[in-house]
Amino acid sequence: MKLLEPYFLYAFLALAIPILIHLFSLQRHKTVYFSNVSFLKQLQQKKSNINKLQKLLLLLVRLLLLTAIILAFCEPYISKEEVLSNEKKIIGVYIDNSFSMSANNDKGQLIEQAKNNARSVLDAHKSKDEFVFISNDLQGKHQKILDYNACLQAIDNTQIVPAVLKLHLVIDRFQSLIQNEKNSEAELYLISDYQKTSCPENFFEHSKELTTHLLPISSYPQTNLSVDTCFLETPNHTIGQQEWLIFEVSNNSDEPIEKLSAKVFINGKQKALSTLKIEANSSTTAKLSYNNNTLGKQNGYIEISDATIVFDNRLYFNYEVHERTQVLSVFEEESNNSLKRLFSDSIFNYDQSAIGTLDYANLDNYNLIILEDVVAPSSGFVNALKAYSIAGGSLLVYPSKNLNLSSFRVLAEALSIPKFSKLNNKKVQVSQLNKNHRVFDEVFEKQSFTTVYPEVSTYFSIEKNYLKSEESVLRLNTDEPFLNSYKNERGSIYLQTSPLNTSANTFEKNALFVPVLYNIATQSAKLETIYYTIGRDRIISLKKETNSENWRIVKEDFVILPEVRTFDHKIQINIQNTLKEAGFYTLDNGDQNSTVSFNFNRLESKLATWELEELKENSANYEHLNLWNKEGLELEKALKENRSGKPLWRLFILIALLCVVLESLLLKKWNKKAQKNRED
Repeated sequence: MKLLEPYFLYAFLALAIPILIHLFSLQRHKTVYFSNVSFLKQLQQKKSNINKLQKLLLLLVRLLLLTAIILAFCEPYISKEEVLSNEKKIIGVYIDNSFSMSANNDKGQLIEQAKNNARSVLDAHKSKDEFVFISNDLQGKHQKILDYNACLQAIDNTQIVPAVLKLHLVIDRFQSLIQNEKNSEAELYLISDYQKTSCPENFFEHSKELTTHLLPISSYPQTNLSVDTCFLETPNHTIGQQEWLIFEVSNNSDEPIEKLSAKVFINGKQKALSTLKIEANSSTTAKLSYNNNTLGKQNGYIEISDATIVFDNRLYFNYEVHERTQVLSVFEEESNNSLKRLFSDSIFNYDQSAIGTLDYANLDNYNLIILEDVVAPSSGFVNALKAYSIAGGSLLVYPSKNLNLSSFRVLAEALSIPKFSKLNNKKVQVSQLNKNHRVFDEVFEKQSFTTVYPEVSTYFSIEKNYLKSEESVLRLNTDEPFLNSYKNERGSIYLQTSPLNTSANTFEKNALFVPVLYNIATQSAKLETIYYTIGRDRIISLKKETNSENWRIVKEDFVILPEVRTFDHKIQINIQNTLKEAGFYTLDNGDQNSTVSFNFNRLESKLATWELEELKENSANYEHLNLWNKEGLELEKALKENRSGKPLWRLFILIALLCVVLESLLLKKWNKKAQKNRED
């Protein structure tokens, strides 16, 4: 047995008081002799002995009473060997302050209960311990070790934020902060509602060395409807074009939804409306259309009505509507007139450039670059095309009859397209058409014709060891490709195995030529990021149009100055964790501006949590995990017991009470007996 407060042992000096009282109560009796009273002397002696025994017994009871009270104040405990270390401990405290913690249960708001439990954790540990505080917003205070008062202040200042932090990342951050504290033990307390989206099942085995305490807080069962994601059917957006918006809505409840209105707003005006039916605990995908009536940035959002949890009722997005699709043709000696005729349409802006006079810096201005019969591309040209493709640009490649195969291999490797193996001069024919390919969208719906396939007299065979994904557009009757498409990073690359020349094939004169190239061009717009997620997406990339780096992020009265990095022809704007509201933000540097959309993370929309019994079952298999189903003072008491051992002060209080009862019973019995003797 050990004592937490041994200084109270000095109170044992008080035991001398009842002993002294007892001794002074022992008075000498004067002897008076009477004749013939020997029987009375015997009776008196017997009674005196009884009185002495009673007083001695009463003294012992009172001494025991005082001893029990003193020992109770000393806080005795039976120590656990594993917790007897006097080394300093570093205590990590994590509070889940995501949106789900704004819910309520019968004890109030979850976030306030979490803060109370965090304070109990602090109070349960010794004053010499140090602390690390972590929450979802990962501020500067989460990067250092704190004393008791600083940690308590951080807990008090914790508010609901839009960020979501998965629990295994919390463990990683805590371990990285304490890795230099070699001589300190460490424990981590995780206070959360334990949503399954932020606490996957493999979390329980993530850390097998760190002592981790699970402190779950449960809310009432809730229902929630959420707009989860959206995208535009085509990356190309032109004036007057019919736009198709595809979006997903989830029903995170056990009851089906029969009629849910979903509205689409563009630039503040409602453009489309749909009524959805969603089964319980499932999602549905809807598709709505409207027309692009204005040029420039289009700020839109999808909206549903759900009163339970509102942060996910809107999904913001934006995109750019262009007047024309930008097409560039790069040639070695002279350009093909058929391309110029094709792209003379008013929806295209068609430029031509010889490879020797090409301005690499302006390539990003074009949606589609066509390589016409390039014989031997230089390394600078190859690198420029690679950067253009990675950035999301589309390419259409036509080989030359006089193609240098070695030079083309360098280009093919840079663009991740197959290499040519040999040139074939024999008559073959295109015999297969992939109607499911996007370049044939609406082609056979808008016009009806009998397909007459092109004839080919010159084409290249490709190497057979190409392993990356490809999509066939047109194939020869030799089962070799005539026109294939490939994905490279965010861009699309189309490769024709036969030159763009009437002497090599009849494709230019074929009915398929115009719709195929038309769709390649109109679908070639660079894939835009139509929205970002708060807490997850921290870098925004923009094309550099000015040399100014004094950027601001503005939303109504909210203004911040982000970190800006410039490289090549791009700028990167680091927003870190500065955004707290969903909506439209303007990026501005005085000369250049752009609008971007930010939404809250939809992980919080999935309300399913680990039940207490599930947590018990999962944590029982790991010695480093401890589950605490207590709150407030009960939690503090339990943690103290866990740290110090089994307390015994309650036992000594009980002994003291028993002594009081025993004393009372003895006095009552003796007084009753003495009264009876006097009456006799």
